[in-house]
Amino acid sequence: MDNTAKTANTGKDKANVKLSVWEKTAYSFTDMAGNLLYVTISSYILYFYTDVFGISVAGAGLILLVARFFDAVSAPVWGSIVDHTHTKWGQSRPYFLWLAIPFAVATFLAFTAPNLHGTAKLWYAGFTYILAAGVVYTGIQTPITAILPSLTTNGQERINANTFRMCGGAIGSFITSTFALPLVAFFGKGNDKVGFMWTMFAFGILETV
Repeated sequence: MDNTAKTANTGKDKANVKLSVWEKTAYSFTDMAGNLLYVTISSYILYFYTDVFGISVAGAGLILLVARFFDAVSAPVWGSIVDHTHTKWGQSRPYFLWLAIPFAVATFLAFTAPNLHGTAKLWYAGFTYILAAGVVYTGIQTPITAILPSLTTNGQERINANTFRMCGGAIGSFITSTFALPLVAFFGKGNDKVGFMWTMFAFGILETV
């Protein structure tokens, strides 16, 4: 059998691949874990900056604005990195596995309020936010999306897998929106700096597990 025939047969076999319920459930865990941290960042970081860390509204807005420019650059950069990756674990899988701990650490640092003043506080907040919500999170989400064609080329199976993933993401968002602030109050006992720090530590453990 020549190479053309082998390629055709391989494509046909992949089109017939049916993902098991466990495989689709495992795929959903990627967004569930990611949203534990990312939704916390997107929902509470502005409140943390202005009411907890003591950054002005203008300073916090500037950080979020600059971060959008990094987002526009990081996505194609990560896409190129994934495209040029060749390991025994595949192209995509290494990144959302290996970056899980860095994402947890970066998010923990983003919600940590060290004793800084003036521009040092802005630089710290900007660096940790861009690192967590921009660079590292994009490095996780890009391969999570890119891995799906490697699992199956069956259109219906892709739709089913994405449905599971969306449900997982919704569960992660629900956990964050329901428990984040109560956990901040529980751990902080009136000190939101401590509360946010330990809440993100707990979410980081769940995300990596």
